[in-house]
Amino acid sequence: MNKLLYFFLILPLLIGCGSPKVVTTKEAPTVTTTPSSLSAVADTIPQGTDQQEATLQNAENEVAGPFLPPAIPETVYAPYLRRAETVAPSLPYPDNSCHIAVEVRNYDGVDGCGILLESDEGNLFLVGATPRGDPLEAGTRISIGYEFMNNYEGSTCGNADAVIRITCMRLLRVSSGVARPVVCESYDKPSRWLLDLGIGVGATYITRYPWEDGRFVYLIESPSGQYLYDCRGYLICKPRKNCLGFIKDFSSGVLIYEG
Repeated sequence: MNKLLYFFLILPLLIGCGSPKVVTTKEAPTVTTTPSSLSAVADTIPQGTDQQEATLQNAENEVAGPFLPPAIPETVYAPYLRRAETVAPSLPYPDNSCHIAVEVRNYDGVDGCGILLESDEGNLFLVGATPRGDPLEAGTRISIGYEFMNNYEGSTCGNADAVIRITCMRLLRVSSGVARPVVCESYDKPSRWLLDLGIGVGATYITRYPWEDGRFVYLIESPSGQYLYDCRGYLICKPRKNCLGFIKDFSSGVLIYEG
């Protein structure tokens, strides 16, 4: 009887020692780091250590959106000449042949003036009599012959150096639609005037090429054809012509826009 009782007392101990043990462990929580949290983590690492520098570098290299569109260079226009602030150059001798090149510019609002012809030397001419042929369009470049109209009294423009009558007129470059001539610049990406022209024709590419006298031209390629503008906004060539034929050095082209 005593032996049987002893057996039943030790039986649970034998069962407990022979059964497999089940061990449970808690998993470490997953830590997700963001650029801001990386900086916080880096603060907990001793300064000056390689680990801290690597952590900070990862935080700086992390780029988050939203992303802003690339900046568009503003158009730089040729300044208007104001006789109240500048000295007028000597007037060239009048000649009836088309001997002098001028740009047609809109001086509307400047001392009561409207259309003025601006020479490369800086003379400003007011046209006192409507010339024959096409009307004067701001943005074009023409060569003219002229004579002075000394007794002209039909305008209050105080910004002109002389009033002339055009006796010869020849178109050199047509208007591009730009409000006024652009200062010649070497754009690495299209400025506003050039980008607007390109978008207007559905440009696929715009490429910059060197031009004469240190200037530049811009070739716009589009589904409708090619357009070639000089760096001051004048149209040199348009579709139905091979505008590449105007470019001397194809290897110097720089792609500045891809649509």
